[in-house]
Amino acid sequence: MSGMFSGIARASLAASAVAAICAAAMAGPASQPGKAVAQPAIPAIQVVPVIPKELNPGAGGAPAATLAQAAAFAWQEFIGLSWPAATSDASGKPLRDTPDPTCLLGDTRARCAAQPLTWQTLRGKAEIFTNNASDPNYNSPPNYNGRYASGDPQPCAGPAPAQAPWVNLDETTQIFEDAMYAGVAPTYTSVNSQPQLIRFLAKANRAEFTYYNQLLNLPGGIGPVQANTKAKLKTVGTPPPGSLTYISLPTNTIEMKAGWRMLTTTEQASGRFHTARVRYYEPFSSHTSPVASCYYEGVWGLVALHIIQKTATAPYFIYATFEQADNITNAAGAPIEDVNGAAPGGGLPPTTPALTFQDTATVSASKVPPRVIRTGGAPFCTPAKRLYYRNLISAALPTGGPICVNSRYNAIPATIIAANQTAHAAIAAYNSRNGIRSSPWSYYKLINVQYRPYSDDTPAAPFAGNDPTTGNNPQNFYLANIVVETNRPLQMFSGSLVNGNPGTGSNSNYDSQFGGPPGNGVHRNLYYSPPGMLKPKGYNMGGCMGCHGAQGQAGGGDFSVILARGAVGDPDNPPQVP
Repeated sequence: MSGMFSGIARASLAASAVAAICAAAMAGPASQPGKAVAQPAIPAIQVVPVIPKELNPGAGGAPAATLAQAAAFAWQEFIGLSWPAATSDASGKPLRDTPDPTCLLGDTRARCAAQPLTWQTLRGKAEIFTNNASDPNYNSPPNYNGRYASGDPQPCAGPAPAQAPWVNLDETTQIFEDAMYAGVAPTYTSVNSQPQLIRFLAKANRAEFTYYNQLLNLPGGIGPVQANTKAKLKTVGTPPPGSLTYISLPTNTIEMKAGWRMLTTTEQASGRFHTARVRYYEPFSSHTSPVASCYYEGVWGLVALHIIQKTATAPYFIYATFEQADNITNAAGAPIEDVNGAAPGGGLPPTTPALTFQDTATVSASKVPPRVIRTGGAPFCTPAKRLYYRNLISAALPTGGPICVNSRYNAIPATIIAANQTAHAAIAAYNSRNGIRSSPWSYYKLINVQYRPYSDDTPAAPFAGNDPTTGNNPQNFYLANIVVETNRPLQMFSGSLVNGNPGTGSNSNYDSQFGGPPGNGVHRNLYYSPPGMLKPKGYNMGGCMGCHGAQGQAGGGDFSVILARGAVGDPDNPPQVP
């Protein structure tokens, strides 16, 4: 990272802050009993309007990087993508994917404050994988007419706005597995049937938009290429970026996923949330229209942000996930973690009720087990102000009530906490130099980053890697955002989801559950050709990377789940929970 921003002044850190950061970085878990592991220092994190394109360039790239380097790379992505977007000189409208160097991060001046963030200008999945509308101009302002299968949703009340918002929340569940709620959010509003529900969007940048249109324009369209990709997944090497023989997205393809929710009046005034105008969907009451949804708009708060980027040395993508600082709270609404991710408390199981995962190599007609059960038949929780979720699939998941989140299954590691301290110190120094009194970006934290695959080859046991300086440890292997990958199968994902997507609702590590031979063989969910290898190696990877392998690469989408699935149906309405 040190050579990436030559010519741009580095953010200065006070000596005491540097000492604190280094001390935190040294406080990692031991790789051998009784032996402390020295953590690499966090590279300088700079507040600049630049989106990095490679991790550890010139020194082996992503496969040779340390966790400290990967964390700094993730923060540089977050800062560059959170910058106000540039505008076109000709039209004065936002120029998609492009930070404006004349603006500041967290700028409150009228012109810059009016611009969407750079990542918000990436095209939503419905703007790329459109059903009807043809729009070859990537830079066109957001327009969701003609994007959905059943027609154009209309406002639930009042006239349509002159300009559609950049934030279009057309997802309400996690791949239909479960829905996530914030108990601290408002309990009633006349314009939202489930005001505590966290809603989502998915976006992709110009590289993916252009490539997808190239595939559509092939003589046989995308279908034959996608079929060829799926058929040859286990036998061909990693295809070259931009290939039109096998689906392989261009280098520096970026996808984003974000979680948003309604805020209380106190939260709105706190300055701890990035807010923006959003569009969200509710059931349409007219029985004479085929359109299933109408929409409201409002100013909501950002609570989660995924960033995935394909780089030259990480063709499997680099996965970074961020959260707002206050996501996990106790019943009274007090945060469990601090702004850097440290959680001094403890003692409670990750969820109430406690959950047990049962997996098996024996395949039954119902595909159950694998399954998740409530330990001892414990009752469901009373959320109060806690984060909670409701499972939507009853075959192998506990349904019928809320499951409260008390903590993460895997705590944020010391290296990531140190990176958050470094980034927050850099943002504070930047704000001081530029006269910015406060910024919401001081209240977002990196949860973790995956930057190379590992394999869990023991399906009956959790991942046992123990190197805190790399991704070879459970905290990195099972990368999960607490409000995006919400329930037990997604928080501790490896293998794949049984019986397809979403299938029974549970996951398994046994290949026999997915049509493989009987026995204890492990299921491979990701295939990658390391340097020097022509044929790909199979991995049973965990967390985001493993899920994108199981749901994206296996579907012929090159680790992009939205590309693997293609055309968007209709916006999600709030789920009807069992």
